[in-house]
Amino acid sequence: MKAIRRAALYSVLPLALILAAGYSWYRLSDTGKGWRYEDKLATYCDGLIPYKESAVFTGLNTEISLAYDVRHGYGDDSYNYCKVADMEMTIALIDDDAVGSGLGAAEVFENLQSGTSDHPPVALGGGWYGYTDMLDTAVVLSCDNKPASIIVSIAGDESHENPSEAQAMGELAAATARKAADRWSCQAEYGGRIPKVSRPSMDSPSSATGTCDGIPIDNDLQIDWVKAAEGSGATPLEACVLGEYGANEEALYHLEAAFGPYAQRLRSSADEPDALNAGTGVSNHMARATAACPGAPRAIFSIYATEYAYPQKNFLITALRAFAERSAARHGCTDLKLPS
Repeated sequence: MKAIRRAALYSVLPLALILAAGYSWYRLSDTGKGWRYEDKLATYCDGLIPYKESAVFTGLNTEISLAYDVRHGYGDDSYNYCKVADMEMTIALIDDDAVGSGLGAAEVFENLQSGTSDHPPVALGGGWYGYTDMLDTAVVLSCDNKPASIIVSIAGDESHENPSEAQAMGELAAATARKAADRWSCQAEYGGRIPKVSRPSMDSPSSATGTCDGIPIDNDLQIDWVKAAEGSGATPLEACVLGEYGANEEALYHLEAAFGPYAQRLRSSADEPDALNAGTGVSNHMARATAACPGAPRAIFSIYATEYAYPQKNFLITALRAFAERSAARHGCTDLKLPS
C-alpha cells in the first residue's frame, strides 16, 4: 500500500507543477494576457467591443480598463453603456421616430450631448458617417432594411484631445458599429480605415471657410475670430463658432447643424410652439431652422448667443440662413424652413 501511495504521490506532484506553471504562464505571459483579454471581451458589453481597436487604449488590462458594463432596457429597445479605459461608450439601435423625451430613448439621447469640446466636430472620413471633436467621437450607421440607425458614441476626456487619439477613437467606434450592426441585424454600408484627423482651425472672420463660410459678419458685431471645420455631408454634426479675443477668447455665437439621431435628441414628443420639433423658431438669443433629409428625420439648424454676446435678431437670422443653406446642401437636404 505504501508503494502504491508513493507512486500516486509521484504522479500527482508533476501534474500539480505543470498546472501551476500553466496558470503562471496564463497570468503573466503576453500570450496569456491576450487570451484573458479575449475571454473578457466575449461577454463584456455583450461582446460588442473589438479586440484590436480597444487594446490601443486598454493595454489588454481586464481589471481596470474593462470595469463597467451595463445594459439598459430589453430587446431591440435596449442599449449598452460601458467603459473602455477612461472612455464611456454608448451603443444603441435608435428608431427613426424616437425623440429625446421618449421613455426608452431619453437615456440614450442624454449620452449624445455635445458641446463640451473647444473644437467644432469634423467628419471622420474613410467612408463612415461620423464625427469627432477631439473629445467625443461617434459613428452612425443607417439601416437599409429597417427605419432605424446604429449609433456608437464615445465620450473621452482631455487626455485624448489630439488628432491621433481622435483617429484611434474613430477606429474603435467604427469597429464597434460593425459588431452592433450584426447584433441588431442592421444592413448598412461600412467604410474603411479612418484617415488622419485634422484639427479645426481658428481664423479671422474675413478668412472664414468650411462650416463658417458665407456667414455675413459686420465689424460692429465685435467678432474677432471664427472656428470652423471642413464642411462635409458625412457627419451627423456640423458647427461654427464665432468669438472675440477679449481676456479669455470667449465664444459669442454657436451655430450647429444636427442630423439623424443628433437631431432626434433635440426633439420632444409634445408639439408645443416652442418645442424644437416645430419647423422654425426665433427669439432674442437664438434661432433655428429645419430641413427634410433623405432617409432620415428632419435636420435641425440652430444659432445661440452666449452670455458674452449682444445679439441682434437680424444677425441671428441672416447668419443661420447662410450656415443652414450650405450645410443642408452638403447633406442633400431640401425643404429648408427658416425663421423670418
